[in-house]
Amino acid sequence: MMAAATIEAEVRTLIVEISRQEVSSIGRNDDLVERLGVDSLQGLEILARVEHHFDVRLPDDELIRMRTIGRIADLVERLRSEGQS
Repeated sequence: MMAAATIEAEVRTLIVEISRQEVSSIGRNDDLVERLGVDSLQGLEILARVEHHFDVRLPDDELIRMRTIGRIADLVERLRSEGQS
């Protein structure tokens, strides 16, 4: 099973690739829209890449809350621990 820190690091890498901004100074609970200016299209791309990378399906009712690195990483960790793929 993948460690929580590894999941968070990989989420950060995906966000850097899409936003083209450095996120090492972004806290796990900082809002990506406010701090990085991630727009709705980039947000959808981040979530799609997260689903593909981690082989999970993010529930539609959770997507609106996926605005921080921490929330994305925590949800991925939970889905993986539940065995969803």
